[in-house]
Amino acid sequence: MKLIQLIKPFFPFKITYKFANLHSLHCTGTGFLSKFITKMEVYKPFILYLIFLMASIPLKAQESHPVHKNDSITLAQAYINLSLTKDYFEKISNERLSKILPFETNELKSITDSTFIKQNHTLYNFTYSILYFNEAKLLFKNKSKTIERSVLIKWHHNLKKAIAYYNLSKYINEGNNEFYQLINFEENSYNELRWNIYSLKSEFTPYFNNDIYLDFKKIFYNSKRSKKYDFDKLSYYASIYDLALDLSIIENRINYEFDNYNSIDHMYKMDLKLDLITRYLQLKYIASNQYEKNLSSAEILQIYDSYDGFYYDIIDNTKKFEEDNFIRKELNPEVCKSLYNELQKKYPINKTTDSDGDGVIDNVESAYMARPKQYFFPNPAPLPSAKATFNNFKPNLTILGTVDKDISSIFINAGYKNKLYYYYHLDGYAMTTSLEKFNKDGTAIEDSKRWVKSLGGEGKFSYYEIFKSLFFETESEFRMFAIIIASKEVRISNESLTPSGAEMLIKNSHPTLPEELKNKTLPNKNLTVLVYHFHQNDIGEVPMLDLSGKIKVHDHLKKAGLSNLIKN
Repeated sequence: MKLIQLIKPFFPFKITYKFANLHSLHCTGTGFLSKFITKMEVYKPFILYLIFLMASIPLKAQESHPVHKNDSITLAQAYINLSLTKDYFEKISNERLSKILPFETNELKSITDSTFIKQNHTLYNFTYSILYFNEAKLLFKNKSKTIERSVLIKWHHNLKKAIAYYNLSKYINEGNNEFYQLINFEENSYNELRWNIYSLKSEFTPYFNNDIYLDFKKIFYNSKRSKKYDFDKLSYYASIYDLALDLSIIENRINYEFDNYNSIDHMYKMDLKLDLITRYLQLKYIASNQYEKNLSSAEILQIYDSYDGFYYDIIDNTKKFEEDNFIRKELNPEVCKSLYNELQKKYPINKTTDSDGDGVIDNVESAYMARPKQYFFPNPAPLPSAKATFNNFKPNLTILGTVDKDISSIFINAGYKNKLYYYYHLDGYAMTTSLEKFNKDGTAIEDSKRWVKSLGGEGKFSYYEIFKSLFFETESEFRMFAIIIASKEVRISNESLTPSGAEMLIKNSHPTLPEELKNKTLPNKNLTVLVYHFHQNDIGEVPMLDLSGKIKVHDHLKKAGLSNLIKN
């Protein structure tokens, strides 16, 4: 009798109970049933082999001390059922989903043995992540035309818990783990859920931004009337949804953002219109008498750099905000000009100062007007999909301008004309290519479809807009080459390149090798090639950096027609 109770949960009628009425799931055609049956075939060995599993490869806590109920079975079954729910979510009725998820919640809650949980934390946390992801997705699926803030907070709360549990799971490839193989828990499952979460985050983001837009406008108007700048309130409203509020201007720091591939960032991207309000209020505050900090000439230049970014974002997005009365009225070029005059009055760049106290008179105006823009490639470099370094590169070419001519000609001959971007790096320089689509085997596709174009208009490069145009393709591959010429070894970060990071790289670049580098001599140098390969998993998925290492640098170069690059 005990044996029957042990294996009963995994017999087909149990699973049929969980996914009852499959034929009434409003499927069209036989596609879904065919896929479901195929999926169930994956798990059939688990059903048939359960007794051997429990006898030969029990989970770790069972070896430590007795467990009153079989937590191994409960956890494995919850993982399987929640995974199937995630995979066939759109095919399952809301009524059915509203029964499956509470049931699985109670099943997981029944696992209370702390030793078992600790020793099997990967699968335990990952299963909880799938649970909360499904719950968040169900809330989104049931959305109405008008959504109250309390509902949006529930969306955010559930997906935040899904992210937290995902980050706790920390999947590690344990080789031939028979238990994981038996329940089909593998690295692909881990990466797939990651993509799913990012995709749902991207769907939530506009709702969260729109919900607090009115609050931001109220803070703007209040500061306009009272001349008081309530950044605490901005932070409060942004924190409701973990929107990334950037206060780097008043904090006198540069803001760089790169995601850690090993975890999912719980923050959401702030919409440009909210970000413009935030930056305007910071610059306005700095220009006011309330801001009393003594700034060095370098800090003053940084403020004007921030103003430049603010101004050009308004100019570049004029068309985008045509129907936004608030932006057109309150954040237009005329307002920018007035703000600039206020900054000039407070921190004039037409007088000489010794504000840094080093005894040297700094001509701030000359520095601001005459200084060349120096765009730097990140150091350490963002974690790439593939990397290779070639020592003693082109020893007969010692002048960087000559090195660039040699390298750029190879790229141009391979179809990269007008697709190259330059940066300062270490004692040499860096260069990247535009994002391009390519075939799964690494080969380039025809030019008409090869280069990813922005939909933003006004010549503005937008990584988000680029990929938005590709959301209706199934499995697509994109890449960006980065090459670095330097005498020192290139350091690599643990943090991978993100969409915002790629956008910043393209935007903040030189169209050619900077003049001061063209005549620079660098006899002993290395060539480092980095490949950033983004994979779009399925329709509507957000492209993610592929760190599988399946395609090596040599293969990327060969398939892209760049093999001559690494021939000394």
